[in-house]
Amino acid sequence: MWVLIILGLLLAPQAPAAAPGAMLFAETCAACHGADAKGDNGPNLTTLWASGATDERIFDTIKRGVPGSVMPSSRASDADIRAIVAYLKSLAPPAAADGARATAERPQRVTLITKSGDAIRGERRNEDAFSIQIAETGGRLQGYLKSELRQIVRGDTAEAAASADRRALDRAITYRDILDGLKDPSRWLTFSGDYSGRRHSPLTQITRDNVDRLAPDWTFQTGTMTRGRGFEATPLVSDGVLYVTGSNDFAWALDARTGRPFWQYRRELPTDLTYGAQAPVNRGFGLLGDRLFMTTLDAHLLAFDRHTGRIVWDTVLADYKIGYSATLAPLVIDGKVIVGISGGEYPTRGFLDAYDPATGSRIWRFYTVPAPGEPGSDTWPDGPEVIARGGGGTWMTGTYDPDLNLLYWGTGNPNPDYYGEGRRGDNLYTNSLVAIDAATGRPRWHYQFTPHDTHDWDSNHVPVLADLTIGGAPRKAVMIANRNGFFYVLDRRDGTLLLGKPFTDTTWAREIGRDGRPVVLNDGTKDCVPDQWGGTNFNPPSFDPSLGLVFLNARETCAVFVPQPAANTPGKQNFGGVVRVDREKASGALRAIDPATGERRWEFKFPSPPMAGVMTTAAGLVFAGDNEGNFMVFDGRTGTNLWRYSTGTPIWGAAPMTYMLDGRQRIVIASGTTLLQFVLAAAQR
Repeated sequence: MWVLIILGLLLAPQAPAAAPGAMLFAETCAACHGADAKGDNGPNLTTLWASGATDERIFDTIKRGVPGSVMPSSRASDADIRAIVAYLKSLAPPAAADGARATAERPQRVTLITKSGDAIRGERRNEDAFSIQIAETGGRLQGYLKSELRQIVRGDTAEAAASADRRALDRAITYRDILDGLKDPSRWLTFSGDYSGRRHSPLTQITRDNVDRLAPDWTFQTGTMTRGRGFEATPLVSDGVLYVTGSNDFAWALDARTGRPFWQYRRELPTDLTYGAQAPVNRGFGLLGDRLFMTTLDAHLLAFDRHTGRIVWDTVLADYKIGYSATLAPLVIDGKVIVGISGGEYPTRGFLDAYDPATGSRIWRFYTVPAPGEPGSDTWPDGPEVIARGGGGTWMTGTYDPDLNLLYWGTGNPNPDYYGEGRRGDNLYTNSLVAIDAATGRPRWHYQFTPHDTHDWDSNHVPVLADLTIGGAPRKAVMIANRNGFFYVLDRRDGTLLLGKPFTDTTWAREIGRDGRPVVLNDGTKDCVPDQWGGTNFNPPSFDPSLGLVFLNARETCAVFVPQPAANTPGKQNFGGVVRVDREKASGALRAIDPATGERRWEFKFPSPPMAGVMTTAAGLVFAGDNEGNFMVFDGRTGTNLWRYSTGTPIWGAAPMTYMLDGRQRIVIASGTTLLQFVLAAAQR
C-alpha cells in the first residue's frame, strides 16, 4: 500500500523543485511522518506553513533536528533538504486569496446517533476502534465511546441524519469559575487547582479502603522529551477535555475519557535558543474564556483558541538570544495573565509581567532587580551592567489572594550563580518571596530567604496560602518549603516571619536569627551543604487543611561549591564556578510537616533525592512520585504506603491532579514522555 501511495505522489503534477524532494522524503522521512506527510509516528508536515512556519525555519529544523526528541539532525546535503522542503510545501493547502495563512483540510462531517436516539453533529477530530473525538456544532470538543453509540453517519449525509439534534454548549470559563477553585469537581482550571497553591482536592471517591483497586485507565505518549529533565506540566480539565503542554513547546487537547488528542500544537522554534535549549520544558496552560495561554522557549506568550489549537495572538516577552526563556504555567486572574521569565543562569534581569488576555498587551512589569534609586537597589553594587545581568528569574507559577489582591511570587538566584564577589550585598529581590499588588505590579512586601546566595538556591516554589493558628492566634499565612532547607511560615498580609525551621538535615544553617536571616554555619566551600537543586525544588507541595499538614518531597544531598570568576557574556551561561556532589550521600523522603511548629510528623524514605510533586485529597490520601519512577499513594495520617505503580521513568517536576468525569474520580500524572490516567477498577464479586 505504501508503495502505491508514494508512487501516486511521485506521478502527481509537482513543481520542478518538488519532484526530487518527493523521492528523498519517501526514503528518509515517510517512516515517521507518513507516506503522504500527514503524520504517523511524527507530526503532520503539510500544515506547517498554515501555522506560520517559513521555508528557512523548516529547513533549519530538518537540518538540526529537534533536541530532546526522537528527531535527529539530518545528514542530507543542503540541496537535498531544500528539495524536501519544496516537496512538503507543494502538499500544503493553498493560501487564502486575501493573503492570510492557509487553512487545513476540512475534517470529515459526522453525526453520532446515541442509543437513546439523540443526534450529535460535528466534525471528526480523531478516531480509533473504540472511540471517536469530534468538535460539535458550535466548536465544543467531546469524546464518545463507540459502545455508547448506535450509529455514526459520515460525510454529507450526516447533515440530515436524525431529527433529534442534541446540542450541548461549552460555556466559556470565567474569572468567577477560576475563583471558585475546585468547587466543581469536574474541573481543574489553574496550575495548582485553585489560587491557594494547596493542590488539595475535595474528592473522596478514592479512599484508604479502595485505593488498592486503582488501575491504569489510559496512557498518552507525547513523542517528545527533555533529556535530564521531565514532563513537568499539570493538565487543566474542563468539560471532559484535558489541556496539556509538553517539552519542546508541544501542546495538546485530549479526550479525558480515552487520552486521544483533538488537536496538537508544535511551535516552530529558532535554532539558536539559549536557556530554552538547556531546559526545553513547559509546566502548563492558563485558561480564561475560550482561550489558553502558554509561554514558550523563545520567550513569547501565546493565546490559543482552545477548541482548535490555533494561535489568537503572540506576544514577545524578552529577547531569547540574550538568555531569556519562559517555561511556567501562566496564572490568570481578573483581567490579567501573569507570567514570569527564565534564564537566571545567563546575564539577564528577571521580571514578572501582567498581560491583557484579550489583546496580549502588557499591563505592567515588575523587575526583580531594582533600578538605581529604587528600594532595594542599595543591596547591589553601582553600575547599570550589574543590574542588567542581576538574575532573579520568576519561572515558577505563584499564588493569589483575591481578598488582599496580592500575588505571591518566588524569585530565583542572582547572577552569576556561585561567584558573589562582583555583586556584593544582599542582592534584592533575588531568592525572595515578593507580595505584589495585582492592580499595579508594585511590591507590597518581600522576604528574602537566602541573602547574597552563592549556591543557586532559587526561591522559585509554589507559595501555599492557608489560615492557620500559630502561637494561639489566627494568622493569614503563606508557607514556603525553601531550597535552602528551611520551612517558613509568613503572615501574608505584611510578610512578618512566623516560623522558620529546617525540614532537612542541612548543615548550612540550623536556625533563623532575630533579624530574620539564617545563621550560617557552613558556606559550602569546604564542607558539604545541599546541592544546587536544594533541599526541595519547584516540584509542588500540598496542604491538607483537615489534617493540618504540609506534604513535600525533601532532598538530602552533599555538595561543595567552588566559585570562579564569570565571563558575563550575553547569550552565554555564567554559573561562576562548579559544584562537586557526593552522590554516595544522597537520599530523599516524602515528609509531613506541621506548619504550626515546623516539626516532622512522619516521613517515607527514598534511595535518591526526589523531584516529583505532591497532591492530597479530602479522603486523607497523599499522592506522590519518586526518582525511581514510582507513583504512590499514602495515608496522610500515618505515612503508610497504600498503593504504588511503576511508570518506568523518573517523575521529575510533575505533580498529580484529579477530577470527576462520568461519576468516576480520575487521577493524572506526567512521567517521562507519557501522561497517565488512573481510575478505580470494578470491585471483585
